[in-house]
Amino acid sequence: MPEEDLPRCFARCFRGTDGDVALRHLRRISLDIATGPDVTDARLRHLEGQRFMANQIITLVERGRK
Repeated sequence: MPEEDLPRCFARCFRGTDGDVALRHLRRISLDIATGPDVTDARLRHLEGQRFMANQIITLVERGRK
């Protein structure tokens, strides 16, 4: 699949009510979390990986919906 087709593919996968629910869940478990000063290095690295992946998915969906 050509790279330029990926946004439309992601938009199709996350369309409709179920897609919106799934994207809200990804935001809630990754982007909307604030850690305290006592967060472990391992937890912070894991969370940053989740944030990167969630942001990639959300960005592709938004581009594909345009």
